Amino acid sequence: MAKEPRTKKSGKEVRYILKQNSVNLAWLSEQLGIQPQTLQSRLNAAEFKQAYMVEINSVLKKDIFNLGELPAEVRNAGQQPVLDIRVSAGFGIGLEGEENKINEYVSIPSMQGCVGITVYGDSMTPRYRNGDVVFVRPIPELDDIDFGRAYIIITRSDRLLKCIYPSKHDAQMLRLVSINDDVNRQGDRIYPDREIGKENIIYLYKVVGSLSREQI
Repeated sequence: MAKEPRTKKSGKEVRYILKQNSVNLAWLSEQLGIQPQTLQSRLNAAEFKQAYMVEINSVLKKDIFNLGELPAEVRNAGQQPVLDIRVSAGFGIGLEGEENKINEYVSIPSMQGCVGITVYGDSMTPRYRNGDVVFVRPIPELDDIDFGRAYIIITRSDRLLKCIYPSKHDAQMLRLVSINDDVNRQGDRIYPDREIGKENIIYLYKVVGSLSREQI
């Protein structure tokens, strides 16, 4: 039977492990947001608290204390989660919530702080095709909308990927437009424009980039 990792360590042991991993104590105290004297005090203790070791692992993004598997938020720090937009605990939920299923993580430095959304359906082709991933950032104010750009719009009943334009009829309404302009046999657009009241938008995210299916 495999032995459980020994998590209890003295400050002296922790100091030795930090030295073996070439961790500068002044730098570490700065990353932890504590005074160098505070770190020294911890390292002089007979027992170094496990919570402190977890903090150090998080800073280093490495389990130098053999505590076991790192938490997901530590392993994937600096990466972008790609969500499955079809899977949700319900509409009206922001993309940051734990209710959303994460398919995978990708690392794109230019998309730091973004969330990836897998596109399903053809309403936004040819720009965004079925299976592509769009990366989005939250827009806190509706006054910040850049008309003509693509957004993720979340209401209590829908979660949509559309381009946004001002309404031609009402200043308190927005026009949601699909890029795909295919028509049926009667000549009607398969994905017609629709209007939505600004007050109905709970969350809004601007599309800032994308990856094609072949790039993922």
